[in-house]
Amino acid sequence: MKYHLMYLLLGLTILSAGCNSQPRKLRILSCGIRHESNTFSTLPTTFSDFKILRGEAISNGQKWADYLKEEGIELIPTVHAYAWPGGIVEKQAYETIKNEILGQIRNAGELDGIYMDMHGALHVDGYADAQVDFIKEIRKIAGEKVIISGSFDLHGNVSDEFVSGLNVLTAYRTAPHRDEAETRLRAVKMLVKCIREKLAPRIECVTIPILVPGEKSITEVEPLNSIYAKLYTVEKREGLLDASIFVGYAWADLPRSSMRVFVIAKDEMYARKAKQEASQIARQIWDARSRLELDVESGSIQEMIKKAELLPQKTVFISDSGDNTTAGAPGDNPQVLKALIDAGCKNALIAGFVDLEAFNQCVKAGIGANVKLVVGGKKDHTFGFSLPLEGIVENFSPDSILATTKAVVLLKVKGIKVALLNSRRSFTTLKDFSDVGLNPLDFKIVVVKLGYLYPELRDIAPAHLIALTSGFCNLDISSLPFKQAKRPIYPLDREMTWLAN
Repeated sequence: MKYHLMYLLLGLTILSAGCNSQPRKLRILSCGIRHESNTFSTLPTTFSDFKILRGEAISNGQKWADYLKEEGIELIPTVHAYAWPGGIVEKQAYETIKNEILGQIRNAGELDGIYMDMHGALHVDGYADAQVDFIKEIRKIAGEKVIISGSFDLHGNVSDEFVSGLNVLTAYRTAPHRDEAETRLRAVKMLVKCIREKLAPRIECVTIPILVPGEKSITEVEPLNSIYAKLYTVEKREGLLDASIFVGYAWADLPRSSMRVFVIAKDEMYARKAKQEASQIARQIWDARSRLELDVESGSIQEMIKKAELLPQKTVFISDSGDNTTAGAPGDNPQVLKALIDAGCKNALIAGFVDLEAFNQCVKAGIGANVKLVVGGKKDHTFGFSLPLEGIVENFSPDSILATTKAVVLLKVKGIKVALLNSRRSFTTLKDFSDVGLNPLDFKIVVVKLGYLYPELRDIAPAHLIALTSGFCNLDISSLPFKQAKRPIYPLDREMTWLAN
């Protein structure tokens, strides 16, 4: 009886322990280095150019992080680094960020998955492909069993070797970009699905030999609008998880620069199906290659100024496409400003112009002061030049903004207002204007250092023209000095033929 009671109590103890034990929480680590590297630009991207997020700053207000929390999954945020598009990244900058991430992965303990928040067009001085180096170093620590998912800008150039280190990936489906948050959430949901369902996904890719700038591959117009729409159908097919089109980044003279189609199969059984779907989409893009053109009228800056003055719309946006900082240009080429002055324009706005020296001079002089400045050519020594100006300091950002990289000085030069910037960026949102008391629709001509207009501007612009200006983001791809791009490739080799595998 004594022994029966002892065994009964032991059994109840074991049963009780089993009932009270909870399954281990899934643990997902996040990291990322996002940069669009223009290999033609002579202006390197340094460590100080990067905005570094750590800890809770990474997850605050992020849909993908909220999803993990709702699912009861532990998030281990490491480092998410982002720099405005520019020249290639300095080796020390990349290695400093990378090593911090790797150190945190080593100390993270057991992981079920890793989410990589990437751009896809990162290029680093001294590396043939830094993205390959990054994923290989992560795999050395995390091992091959950990599922890794990546989200990307559709302008990424991702090599086969880099992709082989991932388990799943997905990219934006809009250009101009409207779906960044949705894409990151999709990448994380796919990661969780693979972990929970113990999937062994396969990434199938078809590379299309096309180099096309973003301005000629807008997803809101044909031919890409209807092709991108097919992605939503493809990803819902049995055995498939996701489909992405990488337009690629054309201002990178690299062997991996090209368009790509990715379709993700949930396992080996559906890999052939995924490849067939990718090939079908790739063929449609190739057949439409000659239609990948600008969706608005373009010409020389002089032609576009004349055109804008004649258009009936109250406001006309003109893109200074060659000096587009959102594609990596320095932003201090004064060619458009000079053309506006020479044309005698009376109601125009340059939004904006990057020149820290001129900016500081205006702030020191104060609002209402008459100033003599020399602007331009301080960063871009290839296409830029020095332009003497005389004007009145009309306004600048409030003190709360003046010490930040979002600061603006508003200078009036004859009939033209110039928004001088203390950091390399472009006006992409309505807030960029309102922060310094401007409404873009109050002007006849608004010049922005962009290619296509970003969503908020595109949605309100009565008219838009693109000035084919000189610079590191020249839209005439065929005129750029490509040496490393894999040939043949369209449009550098217009007579080439190609068949999707």
